[in-house]
Amino acid sequence: MLYYCFHGYENQNAMTNKKVYSLCEAVADIAFIAGKENYEIEDSRRKIVQFIEWAKEFEHIHRNVEWGVNFEPEYIDSIYHFTIFKINQWTNL
Repeated sequence: MLYYCFHGYENQNAMTNKKVYSLCEAVADIAFIAGKENYEIEDSRRKIVQFIEWAKEFEHIHRNVEWGVNFEPEYIDSIYHFTIFKINQWTNL
């Protein structure tokens, strides 16, 4: 999965590459926000998998959103609040 974040899918259409890029952007933003919030779990590999799962969920929820066109909150505000929600959800387990 992370390979595709950097290289995209070979022999795929531009829409697939756009989706891959969007997912990778969400993973990076979630990881950055979680780091700033000092979110920690013991298994670092599990944490990365968790961020990928969160990013997939975020992308699915916002699959019909065209940021700045048909959705009022900005992307960065939406992903920030989503990440804080997920951190709180997992911290309280």
